[in-house]
Amino acid sequence: MRLAALIGAILLIVVASFQGEDSPDAWFAIEKIEIKGDFQNTSQVGLQKEFAPLLGRSLLGLSVSEALAVVLSSPWVESAEVRKVWPNTLQVVVHEYIPLAYWRDGQIISASAAVISPSVLPDLPLPILYGPVDSSDVVLEQFGLISQVLASTSLRIAKLTLEPRGAWQIVFSNGLAVKLGRDEILERLQRFIAVYKSDLSGRIEQITSVDARYPHGVAVGWKKKN
Repeated sequence: MRLAALIGAILLIVVASFQGEDSPDAWFAIEKIEIKGDFQNTSQVGLQKEFAPLLGRSLLGLSVSEALAVVLSSPWVESAEVRKVWPNTLQVVVHEYIPLAYWRDGQIISASAAVISPSVLPDLPLPILYGPVDSSDVVLEQFGLISQVLASTSLRIAKLTLEPRGAWQIVFSNGLAVKLGRDEILERLQRFIAVYKSDLSGRIEQITSVDARYPHGVAVGWKKKN
């Protein structure tokens, strides 16, 4: 296919020379930029504006890497393919990052574990992961392990926090907060789940806190009765 495209371009240059064009660059000036993709968080209109300076440039002189640099400058774009369609069109196929969770304040962790910083944070039903600046890989790994343990329950993570001293805390989507400490996180979580299923699931509104940092059980803080 590439050989055929190259041969076609050469033939067009020859035709252009016979038609009296000033130069092959003029014959192959970019007149149209087609941008395709499943746009969820990236603005197609915004990308068109980013590519606008390339209009009028020659396809012959424009490198694919230069066009890729334009589209990859968007924080939501994970990868892209650029194709020259002779004589006057540039085609761009965009692949966005898939958001997995909010990270710290104003960032997103993608399904591929990349941390991105969009100019506008989208309002999505995502869990919040929080930890020291360079701990996204550690927090994301722990999030995955905890999610596997919770898969057989109705509990879902709303916020997972790694504190500076290494302790973990979960806030579930039902509002219940559980301290897990620094060690044996999954074992402590499983002990909490056992207590939750047997004694706590129907009394969430009465609970102020749960501390699972004990070797053989959990400590439950109860709201005072009026």
